[in-house]
Amino acid sequence: MHQQRYAVKKPDFASHSNPSSFSCNQPIPTFMGGSAETVKMRAMAAPANAGGAAPKPAGAAAAPAPQGGGVALRILKFFVALALIPGCVGLSLGIHDYFLTLSSRLNYAAMGPSAMQKYFVYGIGAFTAFAILLWRPVVLYVFGHELVHALATWLCLGKVTNLSASAKGGQVTTSKSNTFIRLAPYCVPLYAIGAVGVYLALNTWWRPLNAYTQWLAFVLGFFYAFHIGFTLWSLRRDQPDLKPDGWLFSLVMIYLGNLAMFVLLMGFICDGQIQAAWPALRDASQMGWKHSTQIYQNLTAMVQQVVNR
Repeated sequence: MHQQRYAVKKPDFASHSNPSSFSCNQPIPTFMGGSAETVKMRAMAAPANAGGAAPKPAGAAAAPAPQGGGVALRILKFFVALALIPGCVGLSLGIHDYFLTLSSRLNYAAMGPSAMQKYFVYGIGAFTAFAILLWRPVVLYVFGHELVHALATWLCLGKVTNLSASAKGGQVTTSKSNTFIRLAPYCVPLYAIGAVGVYLALNTWWRPLNAYTQWLAFVLGFFYAFHIGFTLWSLRRDQPDLKPDGWLFSLVMIYLGNLAMFVLLMGFICDGQIQAAWPALRDASQMGWKHSTQIYQNLTAMVQQVVNR
């Protein structure tokens, strides 16, 4: 049976003189026909792992086609990613226009930030100080990374086995792999979503928590900074999660996924009501679509002028 293993090994800070310098290398080892790759997070100064692909048993079947499709599909994804870049710009402009309207700017200038916005920023600052001065929660990131792989696999009707995470590392073995499963951990702020879920559950089945909404904003700021910080940190490394679909296609998908999460989060923070998250995403997307359409029209006109010369 085709199994896919996602594994992460916690870096050994004791082996390096500068604990703040370490790299994240999180390939997706493939167990197909007995072959395997090794995955690890390691200190930058640590020597390269002498291990490699596990020996292939005699008589094993040939490995199937590489993940992400063949060469033709990878080339197609590359051009799709190129075509989506103007759309990324347009969506970003739409989000800017949605949250920074003239009325919102005037209100901000006159009244200052709301309590929700202040606590959200406090949460971001708290995580930054915590990670720099006290402890980098790498183990928490490893667990969340593996768990999102598992959740994405379940959503795709796949099977998950051997999910584990500890101070020494973590791994999860899945029955299938696709773009969504591979890239989900880079787009989904798992702990922030979990905090919202806990808040909604307590607010529904325990007692109203409207008086403590600002503390939810603080927790969201903390875990959103956690997500963005570790995502940027991991993407700076040689991430094999991104290789099957191509780096450009993967990065474009990750950017779009994080844009959507940002709008949902800021819709709640700016309005103060969780119910405002979805309308914010809907309206910001519509404004982004208008910007994107205009950008594509301008690019088409430029190409036509060049061709007609």
